[in-house]
Amino acid sequence: MYTKHDCNVPDKMPYIIALIAVFLPLISVHITLTIGILVGNLDACIPYWSSCHSISATGRQYPEFFVFKALLIPTAVFMMAYWLLLDRWVKTLSKDNTSPKVVTGMGLIASVALIVYTVTLGAEGEPYALARRIGVVFYFAFTSFGHLILLRHLDKIDTASLGIIPQQNRLTISCTVLIGTAIASAFAGLLWEEGWDNWENAYEWWFSLLMISMLYQVAIMWKKTGYRLTLVV
Repeated sequence: MYTKHDCNVPDKMPYIIALIAVFLPLISVHITLTIGILVGNLDACIPYWSSCHSISATGRQYPEFFVFKALLIPTAVFMMAYWLLLDRWVKTLSKDNTSPKVVTGMGLIASVALIVYTVTLGAEGEPYALARRIGVVFYFAFTSFGHLILLRHLDKIDTASLGIIPQQNRLTISCTVLIGTAIASAFAGLLWEEGWDNWENAYEWWFSLLMISMLYQVAIMWKKTGYRLTLVV
């Protein structure tokens, strides 16, 4: 016969998981960039400036190839946990107990897309190249739009009483900048093709940095609202 017990879980576990989802990918790509430069696979440069390497370039060659995969696949797993926790958090705070199914679905697809991209990076052949392109597009697009739709759910929550309006506003600004710059990037590629080639990789680094900052804003919201896990056995 089983008895119901509450298991002790660290109070800040959701916050910690979100922080891992934020900082693990940032640390990973900078580590692989550094390894690539040190072993001579990549030229030394500042990735946030013109004429430097793309994020993908930091994980294509050996030995950084192994480090890239070893760190980015766990990143995708933590991001899955982040989206599932986000679903529960919004559902708990909403007056009608509504689950943000579209947001959660987009986030989980983005996480799987990151795994597809990571696994196929460095593999030769058109099928792998197609999988990489689909993976990276889905990862960036679904992560960004997932947070954009999250803002609609936050509008239905009394964020003022929770003290998370500053984070909500920053999330709104990040989403606006991401969408605006993505559109501008598309036009720059069409109208300034030769010049934009020198800046496209730098834009990718800045875009990734801004996108991942949205997870950080959500992490602060979780901390401020005292979001915690309770496991029942």
